[in-house]
Amino acid sequence: MKAYFTLAAATAMTLTSGVVFAQASTEQQSSQRDRVGAIFGALFGDRFGGASSIDAQWAAGQMPLTRQQSQFQTRVDTEVRSGRLDQATAARLRSDYAALVEIEAEYGADRRFNTQERAELADRYRALTETLAAGGYADNATAATAVVADGRAESGRRVDAAVTARRISRTQGTRLKADYLAAVQMEVGYLRDGVISESERDDLDSRLDALDVRLGDVSFSAPAITLRSRLDAIGRALPSSGLSGAAQTQLRVEHGDLARLEAAYAQLSPTADDRAYLDRRLTDLEARARVRR
Repeated sequence: MKAYFTLAAATAMTLTSGVVFAQASTEQQSSQRDRVGAIFGALFGDRFGGASSIDAQWAAGQMPLTRQQSQFQTRVDTEVRSGRLDQATAARLRSDYAALVEIEAEYGADRRFNTQERAELADRYRALTETLAAGGYADNATAATAVVADGRAESGRRVDAAVTARRISRTQGTRLKADYLAAVQMEVGYLRDGVISESERDDLDSRLDALDVRLGDVSFSAPAITLRSRLDAIGRALPSSGLSGAAQTQLRVEHGDLARLEAAYAQLSPTADDRAYLDRRLTDLEARARVRR
């Protein structure tokens, strides 16, 4: 009899625990839905989740995701400042939203969205909103994040410092910032499938190295006396550069182009602009091939 009551009590406690857990889980899901609805509503003005509002805008040929991109990014920044979102997840969210905006622009090029396109866009956007509300991706895959985008602010500060110190001109500084933004956009494209391959990462690294060389506050590029000697240095550096085979192949193609250009210039009388152009191309290639002093 004692054993029976003990078993009954244990069973009752288990059932009670299960009910409490189920209630907690339900409350958590309800809170999650409330946060998703709040984010939708803040962006698209529909307190019940924004689904009907955003779909109506697509049906009218409008591009609500494009129009609300800055507001989404502001919400991401707010979540980061509150501590509910880490920087890596925030970078991936910004990248994924940018990719979604590109898809919306493609679908809406003729100012018409069919039912399938509207459903796909809505599903993708809701997934991003749920990630934002949850504070992280379900796959926890934040390794392939927008590293270049994260470094944009620091790069801008370095450029401004170089302009202030008159190491580079204001025009050069503006160009450097524009080229860094181009690298950010390149990274966004690479991140469309959520991962960055080795060759893609090598490409991004080499682009950043080239910008560093132009900025002049790091020591890349070999001291070269002639254009030919610089080309030879690049050729020697490639096998030990640590770059992937694909990246080295691409650089060798560009190296060959520059070698032919240098040979043609040697037979002519190149202008100062011609020499400056070849110098810029060589500087870029030296950085990407990781030629060092």
